[in-house]
Amino acid sequence: MKDSLHFLREVEPNTYIETCGVDFEDFEEGQVFEHRPGHTFSEASCLRYARHSFDLSPGYSDQRYARRVYGDRVRVPETFVLSAMALTTRTFGKVVANLSMVNCKVDAVYAGDTLYLESEVLGKRKSKSRPDQGLLHVSSLALNQHGACVCSFERKLLIYRRNLGPYERAGY
Repeated sequence: MKDSLHFLREVEPNTYIETCGVDFEDFEEGQVFEHRPGHTFSEASCLRYARHSFDLSPGYSDQRYARRVYGDRVRVPETFVLSAMALTTRTFGKVVANLSMVNCKVDAVYAGDTLYLESEVLGKRKSKSRPDQGLLHVSSLALNQHGACVCSFERKLLIYRRNLGPYERAGY
């Protein structure tokens, strides 16, 4: 594997700086990244998220109602499931912007479930208007603790190219 994919840069013998993200040039079509660690949704975090996001539908914000409808389980709000895309941040840490999100599918996820994300690079190209950036097309899957796909989506990302943007000046 290429050195830049190890997320560490040696600054002197036995001294390392953790880097942030993979450089645009190191992504290749067909690469698959497993984003770890996963995330487990607790019942308390689901209820707190529903209230903070003003999703007051009883299936998300009322434990007794949720248990009657979903059989002793609290369902995770779909927007909270989608927020698990933050698990991709370590790999896609040099993203300037999320340009689009399409083909999004979310199945039922319940409190106690753990999600693990995987992303495949579908394509990439240099930006025509921003020479310090490139466009990355990725497909991501969220798999639960049983390996079942419970969420999928595609994104187009604008990402800094190697040694360009703020990361070089910041020492990453």
